[in-house]
Amino acid sequence: MTYREIFDAAIGDAPPSSIDLDRVILRQRRLVRTRRLGAYASAAGGVLALVLGAGLVVDRPDMQPAAPATASRPPHRKSNQDLPTEAAGRYRDGVAAALVARAPGVRWMSPTAVDRGVVPTGPAGDAPVGGASEDFRNVGFSVRAYPVDPAGAFGNDLSVLALAEPQPGLNRDVMDCGKQIVDSCGLSTGPDGARVRETARVWEAYGGGAVTHFRRVDVLYPDGTWIRISLRSDDGRFVLTPEQLRELALDPAARPAW
Repeated sequence: MTYREIFDAAIGDAPPSSIDLDRVILRQRRLVRTRRLGAYASAAGGVLALVLGAGLVVDRPDMQPAAPATASRPPHRKSNQDLPTEAAGRYRDGVAAALVARAPGVRWMSPTAVDRGVVPTGPAGDAPVGGASEDFRNVGFSVRAYPVDPAGAFGNDLSVLALAEPQPGLNRDVMDCGKQIVDSCGLSTGPDGARVRETARVWEAYGGGAVTHFRRVDVLYPDGTWIRISLRSDDGRFVLTPEQLRELALDPAARPAW
C-alpha cells in the first residue's frame, strides 16, 4: 500500500465543493476581454478628440498665430530708380539751410557752372541748386550740390546720402576705423545714441597729378537710419570746418522724418 492510499483511507472522501470552478474561469475570461475592449475604445476616442481639436484650433481665427508686423516706415516704394521729387527737393533745401546757418554767406553754384576742380566759373546764387532724388534702391534721399565760400574764391562738392534701410556694407561695416583707408578717423557718440564716424583723406591720382581732399561724417542711429555727408575739395579749402561738418550731419534737417 502506498502512502497516498494510506492518507486517502484515513481522510475518507472529500466533501463536495460549493464553488463552480468552470463558471469562475469563464467569468474571469469575460472580464479580461471586456477590459481590453474598453482600453481600445478609450485610445481610439482620445486620438479622434485630438484630431478634431486640432481642426477646431486651425479653423478658429482668434487662435491663429499673429502675422509678423510690417514696418510702417518709410512710406516709399522700392525700385531701381533715383527720381527727382518734391520730397527730395525739400530735403536738399533743409540740409542747405542748416549748412548756411553754420557758415553764413555761403552761396550755391549751378552744376553747369563748376569745373572739374569745383572752382566757380559763374555767378553763385542763394538757392541751393543741385541734384536731389529719392533713392528707391535703399529707400532714402541723395543730394549733390556745390556750396561756394562767401568770397566766391572756391567751392566744394557736397554729397549727402540719407537711407532708412541701408545695405550692411554701407553702414555697419564703416562705423569703425579699420574698414577703409583714411588719413584720420574719429569715433564718438551723438544725440539719441547715434554712432558718429569722422574721416578725412588726401587722395593723389595714380602716377601723380591731381590731389583730392575729402572730409566725411557718417551717422548711424539706433533705428537704422544712416546719414553720410561728404565734402570734396581739390585745393584743401572747405566751406565748413570738421566741427561744423559734424554738426551738420547731426542736425535734425539731415535726418529725414520717415
